[in-house]
Amino acid sequence: MSSTLKKFLESFRQCHQDIVLAKRKNEAHLYIERNNILSLGKISGLEILAEPFSDGVKMKIVVKKGKKINQPIFLCFGVLGKVGVQKIVPEIILEDDSEAQILAHCFFPQAENIQHQMKAKIQVGKRSKLFYQEIHYHGENFGAIVQPEIEVLSDQNSIFGSKFILSSGTVGQLNINLTVRLKREAVADIFSKIIGQGSKDEIRILDKIILEGERSRSLIKMRGVVVKGGKLFFQGETRANSVARESQGHTDCQEIVIGQKSLAQSIPIIQVENPEARITHEASVGKVNQKELEVLMTRGLSEKEAIDFIIRGRLKE
Repeated sequence: MSSTLKKFLESFRQCHQDIVLAKRKNEAHLYIERNNILSLGKISGLEILAEPFSDGVKMKIVVKKGKKINQPIFLCFGVLGKVGVQKIVPEIILEDDSEAQILAHCFFPQAENIQHQMKAKIQVGKRSKLFYQEIHYHGENFGAIVQPEIEVLSDQNSIFGSKFILSSGTVGQLNINLTVRLKREAVADIFSKIIGQGSKDEIRILDKIILEGERSRSLIKMRGVVVKGGKLFFQGETRANSVARESQGHTDCQEIVIGQKSLAQSIPIIQVENPEARITHEASVGKVNQKELEVLMTRGLSEKEAIDFIIRGRLKE
């Protein structure tokens, strides 16, 4: 194992992930530092291609028709230095009747001025299932600028699940733009969990689901916290088009604001073109409950520890 790959894998710990899983042999994976492909592992029924360019990597992952990948596919992108640019251009395809789970990690442990850009396209075939989880760690210096754009097309009777987590370290600037299109009887479940740690953290999440087929269903769930002057903007958008008969969608946004000059905004958007579709939303912005805080402090926690305990409990909801 090269020294760079060893450092890369050790950074898993900062995402609170089990490094043993990442080191396990005979697992599908792709590890990229800047534009360097450190390691690529393939298994039967799965195609992984990667091609580096000047400041990033273009990649393609195909799960073959009827194939069910039982173990997670690991995708790890990062920059170990303090300054740099990384562009990732993935295309992920699940052919019909296939299943897969992707665990993606992005980390920039020393970031002072690092730009990470992603422009991804995901296709989930008929009767296929994909769960995509992405965990980030941006270091402690507010120095990351992260800008993912993701387009998902989920075909008939398919299931797409997505979870984004950034709950350790600083954020820097984060701007996520996710659009999911659902065909007939397709299902999508989108979840984001983010904590902004200070005044240099700026978070902007735009999750959009378009119900394009009858009896399609969706859930957008957003959980966010900003402290010490951080800024957070959530927008959850669900649209049911004219043929989306009996489709259902719901958006649930909850934000916590702590400290002066912290700012949280939440905008739910609903558009319904079919009278038989049902789209709902709920949003709340609030502070830490003072009574809960006092109870925890009487049990020996400091104010900071109590606030952290409450925040992390809320983010699990």
